[in-house]
Amino acid sequence: QETMNITISGSKGSKTNVKLATNSTVLDLKKEYSKATKKSIHRISFKQDVDTNPVRLDDDSKTIESYGLGPSPSLIFKDLGPQIGYRTVFLVEYFGPMLFVSLYALRPSFLFGEAASSTPFNWVALLGVCCWNLHFLKRELETIFVHKFSRPTMPLSNLFKNCAYYWCFGAVIGYPLCSPAFVPPSDTQVYIGLAIFALCELGNLICHLMLSNMRPAEGSTARSIPRGFLFELVACPNYTFEVASWVGFSIMTQIPFSYLFTLVGFLQMADWAMKKHKGYKKAFDGDYTKLKRKAIVPFLY
Repeated sequence: QETMNITISGSKGSKTNVKLATNSTVLDLKKEYSKATKKSIHRISFKQDVDTNPVRLDDDSKTIESYGLGPSPSLIFKDLGPQIGYRTVFLVEYFGPMLFVSLYALRPSFLFGEAASSTPFNWVALLGVCCWNLHFLKRELETIFVHKFSRPTMPLSNLFKNCAYYWCFGAVIGYPLCSPAFVPPSDTQVYIGLAIFALCELGNLICHLMLSNMRPAEGSTARSIPRGFLFELVACPNYTFEVASWVGFSIMTQIPFSYLFTLVGFLQMADWAMKKHKGYKKAFDGDYTKLKRKAIVPFLY
């Protein structure tokens, strides 16, 4: 069987030579390099050792030969830094908001005063607590039973960024929501907000189930053009429904920080959606472009 000799430049000028069969994958190369250097396989990334437009070997399932680097390629190792599992990050970041709001709902006296625990909850505040916790419980269950991740890990730093967003907003939304001083909007506004929230939570779940069914297995990078439902109008309807559900929650509770939470979430998800949208265009060219979809807001963006 034909082989290729691969030279990998590491930190501090170190060189590692790896000999592999020509049909070996990037994952095979990572495993061999991990054995030779004792580096965690999840921290390993390679790119071609050239000055201009280096090729990145970023698909573990592809053969090294398919990158067209020749029989004796020279690569550069990049340490991706400390990593943490995608599923772990999701579970931790979604747990925080539930914890904060649930603790606020106990109305501890050091936050709300001695009389707070005996003051009846406004029904809209209770509804808001239930909707908030049900949303994040849904996200936890989706993380465990629905999502299939194409990559096993992400940088550890993402854990702190993601938790800062969810946990901090949980803290500043939960306090006024659970406070005895909470003043609800009109019943009509509450029912409108609740209807938007409930329908969009269901829409978000449907999108997640559809995306999961499109991926053949955990770790697979295979992709196809999503079809059906709101996918006919936008690249990432799961984000569309996510943002819209928080619009509904904000209308229902009329908490200023909830509107801010929704706006910040929209800006971040719009960025992710546009990157996904461009990724579909690059991968499927005219087959995707002719569909005239937008990224996250139907007909607009």
